[in-house]
Amino acid sequence: MSAATWPTAAVNNLPAYVVLEPADARSRMQLLAGVNFGPLITPWASLAPLLWHGQLTRAGLRIPRRVYTAYGLIIAPVAVAAGVHALPPAEN
Repeated sequence: MSAATWPTAAVNNLPAYVVLEPADARSRMQLLAGVNFGPLITPWASLAPLLWHGQLTRAGLRIPRRVYTAYGLIIAPVAVAAGVHALPPAEN
């Protein structure tokens, strides 16, 4: 899992990216994968999960946050690994 996934889950994806932004392009792409999949772990790490949770609640579908977090702990590492492995190899 990308090192950026945990700070993103704890804070938010944009501040985590700004703080951790590397200089080289490949590392920047890996960081982008991490910060964009990190909010899968916790619903408060990005605005989109909060909006989706509100819409689902209004539609009558209740998903406890601990269930959301449990699924995120499974899905996020797989999504980050797939995203990072899909990147082109680094140029020397």
